[in-house]
Amino acid sequence: MTETFQSEIELSIADPLTEAPDRTVALARHPRLREFADRLGDTPLVEVPGPPGGARIMAKYEFTNPFGSVKDRTAFALVCRAIATHTGPEPLRLLDASAGNMARALAGIGELAGIPMRLVVPAVIPPSLLTAIEKTGAEVELADAAGGLLGMIKVCEGIAARDPGLTPLVQHRNMANIAAHEFGTGAEILQQLGEDRPAAWVGAIGTGGTLAGVYRALRGRSPELLVAGVTPSEMPYGTERAPHSEPRFAGAGGFGNGLRQPFIDTQLPGAAHHHVPYAEALHGMLEYRRQTGTSIGASAAAAWLSAKKVAAQLDPDQIVVTLFADAGPEEDWQRAEQLAS
Repeated sequence: MTETFQSEIELSIADPLTEAPDRTVALARHPRLREFADRLGDTPLVEVPGPPGGARIMAKYEFTNPFGSVKDRTAFALVCRAIATHTGPEPLRLLDASAGNMARALAGIGELAGIPMRLVVPAVIPPSLLTAIEKTGAEVELADAAGGLLGMIKVCEGIAARDPGLTPLVQHRNMANIAAHEFGTGAEILQQLGEDRPAAWVGAIGTGGTLAGVYRALRGRSPELLVAGVTPSEMPYGTERAPHSEPRFAGAGGFGNGLRQPFIDTQLPGAAHHHVPYAEALHGMLEYRRQTGTSIGASAAAAWLSAKKVAAQLDPDQIVVTLFADAGPEEDWQRAEQLAS
């Protein structure tokens, strides 16, 4: 079964980049991106509640980025690379598939830069997020949720074949994805840790770009770094199950049909994997807010719950680093409150 679906989408990747994509050309051609670029990154690294007697947990608060998620970094890196390498006489038009946050970031950047965006998103995308995307003027195509991420990628590839004037960003294979987090997110974490050495790095998988990029940065200081990727129990990394529309926390599911995210498969073949049910992630959102007064999204809550499990196996003088991708859409908070009641 895997070979059949492998032939339908391309999962090969190039070698990692040796530096972050250059912003110079993008900022020169699109000055309205400067304010966004100035506000991007330098997000707080905060000590968060951990298990009694276990390692400390430090979480990167990525929901403080301009459009509210870690995908702001990825989107900007991919767009900067596309602008710098665009050689055609026709205006640059961009295309990608996303479960939500990446589409929001691309739409916002496209609006600022005046670059047309065509975005493929699942039909079950939270209405509040879809509204925010559509307000930017981006062209949105809703893909059948039953097809999962694999289905969205196939829709995206079909659009690109019919309209060769579009430039596909292909976030799940574009090496600017890893570079954004190796030379951005990961470098910031090392600076914020001071002289401390992280013992473990735990994060939602998604495309794998954040998990792999931060790992590449942290391993320079901690060669024995433990790594754990987090995916939904309903659609975990590498699952043989076919894509489906069963509810789960967004942005971190597997492709289905045995396919594996290439960034994880090539850069982190030995990573551990934690699978968190959607209901548990929703409960984690409420529990984290109760303990800290701060709102985090479902994938962030899943990362926190998994980080606590890893920290419980380590000593109190060690550090587990994790990342909270967003603060969650209002629809997830409504579900969490309903579940609690």
